[in-house]
Parts: sequence; C-alpha cells; structure tokens
Amino acid sequence: MPTVLEPAAKLPLAVRKNVRDKFESKKEGLEKQLSDILGETWKIDINPNAIYVYAEDNSYGKDNLGGCLHSYVADTIWNLKYFLEKHGDLGKTELNTVATAHTLTLAFDESGTVRYASCDIHDGTLRLLFQENNLGTNISAATKIEQLESALCAATPDAPLSYSARINIAKAWDAKLPELQKKIGAQLANDKIVLDPNFVAVYAALKAAPVVAKERPDWEQSLGYIMNQYFNGLLHTLAYQKFEKDDMLQEGFAEAVEKGEIRFRVVEKLGRTYNESVIEEGVFWMQTKPETWATNCGDVGSDVVNLL
Repeated sequence: MPTVLEPAAKLPLAVRKNVRDKFESKKEGLEKQLSDILGETWKIDINPNAIYVYAEDNSYGKDNLGGCLHSYVADTIWNLKYFLEKHGDLGKTELNTVATAHTLTLAFDESGTVRYASCDIHDGTLRLLFQENNLGTNISAATKIEQLESALCAATPDAPLSYSARINIAKAWDAKLPELQKKIGAQLANDKIVLDPNFVAVYAALKAAPVVAKERPDWEQSLGYIMNQYFNGLLHTLAYQKFEKDDMLQEGFAEAVEKGEIRFRVVEKLGRTYNESVIEEGVFWMQTKPETWATNCGDVGSDVVNLL
C-alpha cells in the first residue's frame, strides 16, 4: 500500500512564493471558470503543504509546485468543457448533484489503485488523485472523459441505473425513440403503440449476472444502443413481412397484442438459443437471457407472424 505522509508544517520560503505567484494568485479566476462551466458556484480547496511532501526531487511538483497545482486545475477545466460537450446537461446535472460540496481538490491516492492520475468523488468533493511517486505526471489524464464517467458511476453504486447507462440511454434510445415509434407504428397501423424497454429491470438482471460483465465489459455504456438494436430488429422483421401493407397481419397483431405494448425483458431460460418473442396477457415481449445479451439482436422478432 502507498505510504501516507503528514502535511508539511511549513513550506520553504521559495516554495511558498512559487505557490502564491503561480497558483494562489490565479485561484479566483480558476474558480470563476469552473463555476461558469458547471453553472453553480464551485471552489478550489487544495492544501499545498499536504501535496508538497509527495513531490520527488527534481520533479515538476518539487521545482514548481504552484505551476503544478495550476496545471491540475486548468487541465480539469479544459477536460470538463470537453466532457460537457459530449454529455450535455445530463452530465452537468449529475456532477453538480453527486459532488454536493461543489469543491475541487487534489489528493494523494491512498488506495494504490490509481495509475499516474485519476479522479473520484469523496464526501461530495471532486478529488483529483495522483499515484505515489507520480505527482505532476500525466496531469491531464486525471479528468479525462472516461475517468469522470467512472467517478460519477462509483459515486452512486446503488442507483437503479448507473450514470453510464443513463447517458447512453439518453443518446442512443431517448433521442431515437420518436422516429422508431413512428416507424413501428406505421407497420402496425397503430400510432399509439407503446415501446417499453423496461430499462430498470433489464439493468438489474444484467448487473446481477457476472457473465455479462465478463463477456461484455461495456454493457452499461452500451445499454441504450443495444436496446435500440433489439427494437430495430423487430422493426426490420415487420418490414420484411410487409406488415404495413397487410391488413390481415395488422389486425392479427392488434387482436393478439390487445394492450398495444411491446416490451423487453431478461429471463433465465429461453425457448430459442439467443432470444425470442412471446405474447403474454396482451403484451408483446421480446426477451433474452444474460448469457446471450446483445447477441443476434436482429432475430428477436423473427417469429412474430407465427405468434399471431
């Protein structure tokens, strides 16, 4: 495990001057930039005395501590701009919500799990973390988009949907749902057809199955996309069977699926290898099992005509 050191009682005069000139004098401006980006008042709370003790001789942190601290914060601001370009208001709201202290700090990684630099959210504070013997190394990597996303997920481990899942759902499902619903509705002559991905239950089932993370480590980051593939698989089958031009097929679907709902779920056993569809109590269910999640999505509704 890394060796945790006590903060320095007092920094050398030259170091204090460097911190004052290169960091403290610019902190107010940095806080304003950070607050402007995140739309809330944020502050920067870094203890130079607690950081300096980890600086190696002839290193950036030792020779220019103020500049080093400034770089950590400035790079974070730049990375947050990029993060919000990709994640939008959802990312901004999430960060402001889980980082309740609205404070940015720099800390030594006591866990021994960080390689060079990373970040986490600890006691409501966004912490930039550096690895033992690596203060000032790979500074910009601390808050690269993957690190920020992981930190947000780790901050709410018991959430019904992780942040990674929710941002992908927003991009790959919610944004495309109106057009998808319109196309499936046209095939079935029912513009009121309900498409229900059942995300919370699906997420819980996949998270509970170790095989999913083992075989598809990106399953959370692609949850919305894969769900879209399943529903588009059904759409492809409906179009292939020419439902849109066949009154008999449309009427048959309406009679069998009397609730007008197409839903998705994860089950323990299937009647087919990868996935299947069934009709239960007036609901059209597409389903798969954890072991075959995201496999052959396009086939999920291939037997729709035989079910009617």
